[in-house]
Amino acid sequence: MIKVIYKELPINEISYLDREEFSPTGPEKGFYNFLKKSISKHGLKDPVHIDYGSQSYGDIFKVIVGNNRMVIAKELGIDKIPTIIVNHKADTFNIEGKVLNTDEEIREYFYLPDKVEIRRKKDVINQIMPIDFNLVRGSYV
Repeated sequence: MIKVIYKELPINEISYLDREEFSPTGPEKGFYNFLKKSISKHGLKDPVHIDYGSQSYGDIFKVIVGNNRMVIAKELGIDKIPTIIVNHKADTFNIEGKVLNTDEEIREYFYLPDKVEIRRKKDVINQIMPIDFNLVRGSYV
């Protein structure tokens, strides 16, 4: 059974990608600086999308969408991260949190709920992200 859960997780329990390109000196330094300034001022406006228990990632809380926000959150010392977790092992591993049964319930946790795309593969959510990535940048101004 698969469940979708909203939960704030400690940052040290989450596995995420930290890319060299996304840094103060990398080719994405403009976006890095923009996102850092925004999160410093407004906090994390949207939850990160996490996968737990899938064949691809196993028994870890793996960020699917929101890796850059995780990098900034760690740098800023943010301890708790708002997450939407797709738990592929809900029948054997219970994750305490708010169960989200509909797309509308998922969208309620986003700053711009009408701009969120929920993508599925074989009826299982595989990405929760803004319809237009540039809207994310604009939403943090």
